[in-house]
Amino acid sequence: MITGKLNDFQIVSFKDPMGIDDVVTKYQELYEKNNDDFFYIICDIKSGTPANSALIFKETHKDVRVFSGLSFGLVLSIATGTPIENALEENKKFLVEIDPSDSHKATTKKQIAKKESPKKMPGKDPIINVRIDARLIHGQVATMWTSSLSASRIMVIDDSIVKSNVQKMTLKTAVPGGVHLSILTTDGAARRIKENQYAGQRVFIIVRNPAVLSKLTDDGVKLKEINVGNISMKQGARQVAKSVAVTEEDVKTFNDLNSKGINLYHQMVPNDKKQNFMTLLDKGE
Repeated sequence: MITGKLNDFQIVSFKDPMGIDDVVTKYQELYEKNNDDFFYIICDIKSGTPANSALIFKETHKDVRVFSGLSFGLVLSIATGTPIENALEENKKFLVEIDPSDSHKATTKKQIAKKESPKKMPGKDPIINVRIDARLIHGQVATMWTSSLSASRIMVIDDSIVKSNVQKMTLKTAVPGGVHLSILTTDGAARRIKENQYAGQRVFIIVRNPAVLSKLTDDGVKLKEINVGNISMKQGARQVAKSVAVTEEDVKTFNDLNSKGINLYHQMVPNDKKQNFMTLLDKGE
């Protein structure tokens, strides 16, 4: 409306039920079409899925720069010919460059002190919430869920992420200040939980798919309820909620979890009303 069509700008629309892999693919498609000697990804918030995906993409594309704090002022500055460094200076109150290697710099002394003293709740089940979310730690989890639950620790259980330094660093960048982070294999998580290593803490468990939780319960971990928040669309899947798509294998796993007496519900954000997930599965048939 103001500058006319901008050939050097491309938009990546992030919509449910897209996941991190989908966003990385979008970045790759634009990167391959790029004819300039620079490639910037400007995201909305630091811990959002677009930013987390960009950091993973950057690991294999060293010439890419990633920024959070997208604003109209920044876009307008760049669109009207302002060099990126000058545009950043003009918008520095709203924009920061993010990089996994210096994520610790954003942690204040007060936050460090808080991390050393997690909230203690002796005698209570340390697991306060279990969420299936293909995006893992993203904007909603980092800001809304962690705060509403008063979580002192986020536990990501995923066998493949444990082996990926890039994904581990991305998660560390996204975790809120003052909150501990554990990234564990399913076996490791089961062992530590059963050994009561998190007694007195408030642990928020996040996994990418229900199979992890099925194995966790098979290993003897007791779960009262599971929030099926987000499962990305994939080949052979059908959508049963705005942000949830399931395969036949997923359905079998959910039926198994349900048969163990675990309450399965769908709730995207804390203010949403809980929906019975098994009912959603039946309606989606």
